[in-house]
Amino acid sequence: MLKNYIITALRAFKQQKQHFILNLIGLSVGLAAAILVALFAQNELSYDAQQPHAERVYRIGQDFSKLGLSVIPIFNYTLGTQAIDYSQVEEVFGLTMVSLTREAMVDVQYRDQGYKLNELYGATPNIENFIDIKTLAGNLSDAMSTPGSLALSESEALRIFGTVNVLGKTLQHEQGQYTVRAVFADLPSNTHFSFKNLVDVKHDPTNLMTNSSYVYLRLAPQADPIALADALSKQYFYEEMSGKISIELHPLLDLHFTAKSPFEMKAGGAKQVVMICAGLSVLLILIAGFNFINMTVAQSAKRAKEVGVRKALGASKAQLVTQFLAESVLVALLAMTIACVLVEFLLPQFNLLVGRDLVVNYASEFGLAIVVVALTVGVLAGLYPALFISSFSAKRVLSGDLQRGNTAIWVRKSLLTLQASLAIGLIIASVTLFNQLAYLQSLPLGYQTQQRLVISELPVQEVFTKQPSALINRLTAIDGVEQATIIDTRLTVSINNTLQPTWPNGEFSGGITPVIGSGFDVVKGLGLKLLAGRDFSQEFAGDWAARIDGVTTVGTIITETVAKQAGYSNVADIVGKTIKDTGRNVDMRVVGVVEDVKVGNVQDANSNIMFLCGFNYLAPVSEVILTVNQQQLPYIKQQVITALAEVSNIYQPKINLLADNYKALLKGDERISQVVLIFTGLAVFLTCLGTFGLASFATVRRQKEVGIRKVLGASRLSIVNILAKEFLVLVGLSVAIAFPLTYLLVGDWLANFNDRIEQVFWVYGAAAIVVAGITWLTVASLAFKAASTRPSLILRYE
Repeated sequence: MLKNYIITALRAFKQQKQHFILNLIGLSVGLAAAILVALFAQNELSYDAQQPHAERVYRIGQDFSKLGLSVIPIFNYTLGTQAIDYSQVEEVFGLTMVSLTREAMVDVQYRDQGYKLNELYGATPNIENFIDIKTLAGNLSDAMSTPGSLALSESEALRIFGTVNVLGKTLQHEQGQYTVRAVFADLPSNTHFSFKNLVDVKHDPTNLMTNSSYVYLRLAPQADPIALADALSKQYFYEEMSGKISIELHPLLDLHFTAKSPFEMKAGGAKQVVMICAGLSVLLILIAGFNFINMTVAQSAKRAKEVGVRKALGASKAQLVTQFLAESVLVALLAMTIACVLVEFLLPQFNLLVGRDLVVNYASEFGLAIVVVALTVGVLAGLYPALFISSFSAKRVLSGDLQRGNTAIWVRKSLLTLQASLAIGLIIASVTLFNQLAYLQSLPLGYQTQQRLVISELPVQEVFTKQPSALINRLTAIDGVEQATIIDTRLTVSINNTLQPTWPNGEFSGGITPVIGSGFDVVKGLGLKLLAGRDFSQEFAGDWAARIDGVTTVGTIITETVAKQAGYSNVADIVGKTIKDTGRNVDMRVVGVVEDVKVGNVQDANSNIMFLCGFNYLAPVSEVILTVNQQQLPYIKQQVITALAEVSNIYQPKINLLADNYKALLKGDERISQVVLIFTGLAVFLTCLGTFGLASFATVRRQKEVGIRKVLGASRLSIVNILAKEFLVLVGLSVAIAFPLTYLLVGDWLANFNDRIEQVFWVYGAAAIVVAGITWLTVASLAFKAASTRPSLILRYE
């Protein structure tokens, strides 16, 4: 019986080639998109699931939102260990950012060759209790408890030594040497942890001010993380900080999606991207399924006599339903095969788009799921057409009295309307996405990003000096370098220092204000716009920070927002006044006011910033921003690398254009817009595919009408418009459905941005015109051919 069903299905495919090919293409594209998205979603949802007791591990975060800042994931390790006093906490683990704090040396030498230890972190000895890490050689726990010990990842061992058999080998640095005591396998991609080298670090129990560690707690099975976080907040933050800063415990399994701080080990994912991808892939499968239903029902007249004969020969309705379901399932399985081939071709490009390294394992549960989904799509898409076709009356069909019911017509028109609505909505969403992204990129940052070359993570003592250091003199001597500007903050990342100002009138600000330590000529070097006063200058010795009798005096350049917060509507009036931080005994004399500067992402950056000349508080590294001649960029980069190695023994430095650093901030939004654009194109393509199939059927069904109209003198264009009218009316109805729903959904998405565009009517009008135009062209391509046929060929048998 099954063999007969398959043979009959293959014959039907051969007789209705166009119908078969259109359905096959539509389902293949829809399934291929679904497979890629499912693969991406599976990877995103698997982050850190492999870690020991992952469901009970939490990371400490500090919430500064009530002070106008964000939540940061780093904490003081010594304070973090105090959590072990609570019965709810079983164990504490710490990873320290030694590359930024310089608690360990990152620049080393082996056989007179300089290397930088990439992604170097200090780890506590219990690392294997918190991270599923495979040790290839040595003992990781012993290495992290022995001074001067180093653990290398497999890739780092191969990069430096050319082999993983490196136990006992040494790497020289300025303060001594490291001894390699362990080698571990590279971490998998589906974890928020990101380190390639580990070193033993001793934490000073008296230093409770430096926040440089990721601190993880493993809680008891019945622990209440919210209550524990509240207790820790009261323990750590009291008196004037009580209620202003709080502790949050972030679940390890949620970090990939929820952790958005610039201080993360690596960029996390976006649940929004996963949801958008999943939703759009479902829409594509739905559109492909709608096409299948529409075209199968539309072609039902060609199968009517076959159904009548089968019923006359005794076939039951169940047998006919099974036959037509077998055809739809066979189409779905063939589409699945083609979809898998498409996935293999498209996967490299998809990996580039989503920034992952995904691989499909068909001999797994994922492969089984692909087959189940294909079968389900085949059954659901073929069920209504099977029931509809099998319901034909044998007597009426064989007597030539076949009338299609209104239900089938209503279903066909409803599905086509829904397809067009989805296409219009997606076009509007994709255009709005691109406009919003372009708007964000055009927002003023307050500083110049062009012609600025950033050298990151330079030791403070090498550059942050009142008189230009040897390294700065060497850098400014490079041909094509116009100026070197020193700051202690990464402009495209985040603020790392704050003060609590008391304004010149004696009023306490009530909050904290971000500060940036800088060298001289910061206005010129960063391209700031000076509104009042002057730049920091070596001609004014008092600009540079100096500590005298327990009080630090320093010159400050403030942004316009700070001036207004201090109560000065005319920003020039605050120049020469002194702002104080009584807690740290800092007197800041205002020497200039600049336009607002946004550090980090412009979507949520603070603009109330103060630049302090020569003031560096607990920041072990700085950035040097070179103003350069862009045409000499390759030469300048090479000279910078040489200068750092020769003067300061700094190897493989981080050197990037400031414009590129800022562009990387918007990568997530760009990824969303690209995904929406691709799926929008696919949705419009599948909608056109369905329209083409239905238009082909409608044109054949109305051939005699076309012939008669031509005899009566109708032009080809008028006939094309008559045939297209039915479809354009449905597009008009889809516009009425799509516009209000899209307006609400897009408006809700835009509400997530502090700076956003307004929705404009022309985008909606353009989307409607595009869909209507594509529909008309699709129908016209078939209708014009029919209208060009000689009436005598159509009506000669009438």
